[in-house]
Amino acid sequence: MVRRLSSDSAVLTDEYAIRIGRWSQYAGTDRLPFHAMWCVVPPGGTSAQDCHPEGELAVVVGGQAAFVIEDGEPQPTPVGTAVLLDPKERHTIRNLSDTEPVTLLSIYWLPGADASRDEVGPDGR
Repeated sequence: MVRRLSSDSAVLTDEYAIRIGRWSQYAGTDRLPFHAMWCVVPPGGTSAQDCHPEGELAVVVGGQAAFVIEDGEPQPTPVGTAVLLDPKERHTIRNLSDTEPVTLLSIYWLPGADASRDEVGPDGR
């Protein structure tokens, strides 16, 4: 059975000056090794600046987005682009369209001790 999780049917709340749909609203997602949420930036809108201890992978699934990292210049981020954010990296998301929303899938996790097991040491092991 295919489980479909759609931003179109998600319950969204107002957070960070955008609309957020946390995946905790879906049954069974508490067993995933990460957290996730839908983020919807309204036409012409910008998220509040965010900075958190989690790593984050944000995938643009709709609209015309631009990411601003650490107060740098806005970087256009077309649909299908993934942005990998390090823990504590300040960022905002801008919607470059005045008529259509931007929709993102945000996947985030706390870095942990288990992450080091995937690293390759200087001797290649």
